Amino acid sequence: MKKSQDPIVQRKVDLEENSKGTMLKVSQQRDLEENGRYVPVPGDKNHTMIFVRNGEDAEKKIAAYLERINKRPQRWN
Repeated sequence: MKKSQDPIVQRKVDLEENSKGTMLKVSQQRDLEENGRYVPVPGDKNHTMIFVRNGEDAEKKIAAYLERINKRPQRWN
């Protein structure tokens, strides 16, 4: 598969044929997956996945996520 020089050219969508822009969303998801991966949070019952870019430390991202979740204020009784 040959890639175009301009990344926007690949993303142009015929909105009459594809009114929701599904092909655009699929191409954006592929671009995202080329730049990183999804990592599951260990011990999470909801099977939460965190996106980690290539070259970043997954354990640091998970620790930052858990710290952010544990420090948020309770909004219910």
